[in-house]
Amino acid sequence: MVMFVARLMPNDKSSSVYQLMDELVKAHNRGVKVTLILDQNIDFVNKSDEWEIEDKNAWSFKMAKDAGIDVFYDSPKKYTHSKAIVIDSETVILGSSNWTESSLHKNTETSVLIRSKGLAKELLEEFNKIERFKRAVGGPEAEQPPVPVSWKFLEDPKLGGKMITTQDERGFDLYLLLLRQFDGNPQSAITLDYDKTAKALGLYERMDRTAYRRQITKCLRRLQKKYNLIKVEPEYSKDALVILLSYDNPAVSYSYPKEWYFNLPDAFFGYGWNKKLTFSAKYCYLINLAYAEISDARPWWFSSRDILTERFHIGKTAMSEGMQELRRQNIIDMKYSDLNANEPSNRLATSYKALNLYDPAWLEAEWDRLEMLYGPDNLKKARSFASIVFEENDPDVIEDIMKMINAHGEEQVKKAFDIVAMKRVDNPKRCYLYVKGILQKHIEE
Repeated sequence: MVMFVARLMPNDKSSSVYQLMDELVKAHNRGVKVTLILDQNIDFVNKSDEWEIEDKNAWSFKMAKDAGIDVFYDSPKKYTHSKAIVIDSETVILGSSNWTESSLHKNTETSVLIRSKGLAKELLEEFNKIERFKRAVGGPEAEQPPVPVSWKFLEDPKLGGKMITTQDERGFDLYLLLLRQFDGNPQSAITLDYDKTAKALGLYERMDRTAYRRQITKCLRRLQKKYNLIKVEPEYSKDALVILLSYDNPAVSYSYPKEWYFNLPDAFFGYGWNKKLTFSAKYCYLINLAYAEISDARPWWFSSRDILTERFHIGKTAMSEGMQELRRQNIIDMKYSDLNANEPSNRLATSYKALNLYDPAWLEAEWDRLEMLYGPDNLKKARSFASIVFEENDPDVIEDIMKMINAHGEEQVKKAFDIVAMKRVDNPKRCYLYVKGILQKHIEE
């Protein structure tokens, strides 16, 4: 099934949408192979000349995911507007109807059932072309298993909290690398290779061997004496034997967390994001992973800045800068609640969504491709426009902007971006979809 909107109200089991979703779950439980693809974009609906945000598919995604159904979102920056079901490669149900109470009971909609193997085959071939994003963050690119990280590491003011408040970025990075190397052995032992560790930390190219061994050894000493996270006895010109220790009792060796943990994708290290991001952004990325793991509305989660800063011991400025950096790098999505001029203190918490990590080398290749197609000046201009809505590192958005300029002229596109640029950073309408809505309205007029 491919569906633009499947708006589920999880507490209303009498609704038609719940009953339809429940039938998908029952089919899956009977042994039917069910695949569900949902659009993941938020909507902007024009009501009385004012655009409003409309949520869509998070609860349907969760219900299907919890049941074990193969459920995916489409690409974050493209609409999948189809409303179609293909059954047994022969029966096709398609039309204008979304899975919403309005579509099913109030609107005038048209849907048809067609029995045609040929049509079913064509639709399946098209649906297989949809770029699917699994919302277990980390993406299919990661070749190694993810690293389980305990919530306590972030929450404890003597562990991760102390590292972020004292700006011990190297200690933070090295400890995550040690967790990555841990293979579950009962001794919690790790043989640390100084050369490989120096490369992973970004020291190998900047220092000679004596210097980076000294820096890594100093960092190991801090992890042992300041944080009680490891036990180590470095030896000259040899690899270091490191023993990971329990957070609760340093006299006991470390073991994988069994509850209240999240998975850090190996792509974080493999693609070099541990070296590319600032410390506050790395810390905020782990917070995103932690909350997404327990959210009832996955892939979205929400919390106020006050709660996050208190819980994870990170300053408000560092939190804001870290989240915005992740947003601009296209690693998370953010959705602000509507501004209420009368009661700003009652504003709902910001919503966040962790996106799949990508290879920075792929992004550079995309810029080369777009530069060849549209020219360097047009690429630079489009990225400048995109930065207004925090999308300067999304090639799909950049290419779409260049196509809009070709179709409607730079002046019209600039006017739309100028309107959005006047809005506050935390205004939900300062986003690319709102720009497109403004431009569409101007075109219609």
